[in-house]
This record gives sequence, C-alpha cells and structure tokens, in this order.
Amino acid sequence: MIPQTLARAKSKTSKYHPRMRSLLLFVLLFFMLFIGCFQMYIFHSQKMPNYGRDHHMTVEKDGGKNILNLQRTKDRKFDTQSKITQHTDVIVYLAQFGKYHTSYGFQQNSNQESITGLSKLNKSLELLYTNYVESFPSCAILIFFDSDHGPDNETMVQLRRDRPQLQFRELNGKWWELPHGLNAVDRFQWNRPAFSVGYRHMIRWFAILIWKYLAHEGYSHVMRMDDDSYLHSKINYNIFDYMRNNHKRYGFRMPVLEEAVGVGYDVIIDEFLNVNPNATSQELIESFMKERYVGFYNNWFIADISFFLTPPASLLLDLIDQTDIIYTQRTGDLVIHSTAVRLLLRPSQIQWFRDFTYEHMTLCRKERCGAWVTNGCPQNGGISRGIGAHTDKEWLEFSKQVTDRFKDKSCIASLTAGIDFIGAEDIRYCSKIYSRCRFYMELLINDTSNTMSQKV
Repeated sequence: MIPQTLARAKSKTSKYHPRMRSLLLFVLLFFMLFIGCFQMYIFHSQKMPNYGRDHHMTVEKDGGKNILNLQRTKDRKFDTQSKITQHTDVIVYLAQFGKYHTSYGFQQNSNQESITGLSKLNKSLELLYTNYVESFPSCAILIFFDSDHGPDNETMVQLRRDRPQLQFRELNGKWWELPHGLNAVDRFQWNRPAFSVGYRHMIRWFAILIWKYLAHEGYSHVMRMDDDSYLHSKINYNIFDYMRNNHKRYGFRMPVLEEAVGVGYDVIIDEFLNVNPNATSQELIESFMKERYVGFYNNWFIADISFFLTPPASLLLDLIDQTDIIYTQRTGDLVIHSTAVRLLLRPSQIQWFRDFTYEHMTLCRKERCGAWVTNGCPQNGGISRGIGAHTDKEWLEFSKQVTDRFKDKSCIASLTAGIDFIGAEDIRYCSKIYSRCRFYMELLINDTSNTMSQKV
C-alpha cells in the first residue's frame, strides 16, 4: 500500500522541479505519520481503564516523597485529605479501631461491656471539639493508624462529618518498622514481652520519629491526645498561642513518678552527660539527679517541635534510639520525654497546665494487676480536676458519676476520689506533700514566669 502510493506520487511529480518533488514527499510522509499516531491513540484509549470513574487517586507522603497511588474504589482507600489551608498547629491521635488492643486485649469499659477503639475515639473527639476546637478551629487534627488497625471508608466519613480539620494518615515504612538488626521473633526475649511490637513502635513514634514527620509537614507545635483522652472542661484560650507568647517549649497536664525506665537507661543518660558536658547547665543536672524518675504523663502533652529536632535534644534522642532500648527494655516515651525536657529545659520553659479537667484512665485487664488492683479497676491514670473549672458541688456530682462506674467491683484499694483527683495511685501520689515529685512541681508552680500558675 505504502510503496504504491509513493510510486504514484513520484510519477505525478516527475515533471516538477526536484526541490518541489522533495517538498511534496515530505508533506506526504508527515501526513501518514500523523494518521498512524492518531490510530494508536484511539486504540490505547479504548483499552486503558477510566481512572476518573473506576479509580481514585490519593497522594500520601512517605519519607518526604510524594507517592501517587492508583486504587480501585472497591479497594480500601486511605484519604489523607490534603490541607486546603496550612496550619502550623496540630493535634495528633494514634488510634486502633477494633475491639482488640494489641497489648491490652479485648477493650471494655468499667462495666465490662465490650467497646471498640472507634467508640473511645469518637467520645474523645466530641469532647475535644466541644471544649476546645469549636472555639479555636485554626489547628489541624491528624489521626494516625498502622496498616493492621486502620479505619474503613465508612468510619472515616463518619468521623470527618462536620470536622473539616480532621485528616487520616497511615504509618508505614520507616515510621512503623523495627530498627535494623531487630527481629519480631525475639520479642519474647525482650523485657515485658506482654507489650506487642506494635506498642513499641508507638513508643518510638511519640518519642523519636514524630518530630521529623510533623516538621516535614510544616507544623511548629503539636498537642497529643490518646483515643481515651477526655477533656471534661473548657479551655478558654488558644493553647498554642499561649505556648508561643510565653516562650514555653513543653507542656503537660499530669505529673507522675515512673521508675520502670528499663535496664541500662540510666547509664545511657549518664554517658550522654559525660560526653556532652555543655549540653545543659549544672543546675538542671542537679535538679534531675535529685529525683530522676519524676516525669510527665504524656498521653497529653503540647510541645514546640523544634526543641526535639535541634541539639542537644536531637543528639539525646538519636543516642537513645541507636541503643534499641525502646524495644529490648520497653523504655517508654513518657520516660524519654521527661528526661529530655527536665535535663534540657529551664522550669520557665515548661508549663504544668492545671486549669482544665482531663481524664486518662487505664483499667486492669487481668485477674489482678499488682497486689491491690483487681480486674476492671483503675490501674493507671485518672481524672485531674481543673482549677476553676467546676464548683465544689459540680465536682462532687461528677466524682459520684465516675465512682459509680466501679460500684460493683472491689476497687477501694485502687480508686481514690478526692477534691482534685479521681483515679489510680500513680498519679495521685505526686500530689501528696511527702511525694518525691513535689520539689520539682513546686519549681514549676513558683517560677515567676509561669503566668498560668498565677492566672489559676
């Protein structure tokens, strides 16, 4: 077909000037090439799937790279809901959505009724929005999850309804994996083997990795909430602005004494101070050494992200991470936060928030947790009353509602209800006059730059 066409074209153009013949041949070849390309386009467009109808596209950030994922609508979708407006402040959750917690077993309330991670998270979000976000909506809210315990599409739609700040992020890859050289099969040789590998990933996430992730996303300040963290009173000011305006780098709600730091942890910290003698002041070292196990119950905290990303804090976190002690000894993020903050920040840079009522209470899931705590009773945490948040009458009524949850159990030895706290002994201990926490809490309260302590 093509040779015959070229022959006819040659015979018809032989009487013309040689340059004219060459031009006509070029035009003819170009026209045939155009027709061929057009036919190939039609052929492939008929065979390619219509991504606009049968697929959806999501862009997820993983390790600083944009990865384009094409997924069929029948497959599971993790919509990251890219921010329309860039916020610098963020509230974060790390949630499990099922009925079974990887470390605590089947999830139940104080009445031994089965509950899901979703029901806890929904309650936490409702209280968070009512008591803070509706008044100060400029922050983003990120709900992180791992690939084994994530939400389905219906759940994400339900939780995002009327909550435009809320986004979902899956943790995978370098954000949720064992460090090089560790194997999951060795877990039962590690300290406290009842805590899953996923639980230890969680510790590493909140202690080491979260700062880099959030900084890459453009955030400057972060507030953590757990799916069972509950705000029971209003926060009547922008808490992120308070941190910035008063030059605070870290804030917490409940103090605690935590001695389960893991074998070798104290040696690591002492070695860091020996190798980095100028990392902090002698005054802060002496305060830390006076009682090194005073800490912050960090299921709720607020922090300036840059503090953890710059030396000397970043050097300390890197050293801790390189030892793998988070995995082998189950050294907690509470311990790591408390060490870094107390060693490297002055009391004037730390805020003990006491003006809102906060709950985080973990119940015993075994037949007995220690000598005094029986199944279904508070094992850790509790509810701290915010100064000025309730009248005495309101607090008594609220306290009765809480203690009534446990009326059918023998929780007398593990449940305390007082004028400012309801819950387990670990948190209540730090409020006692003779407690080992008290000297440090007084440093924070008496600091002249602590405007919140003067305010409340």
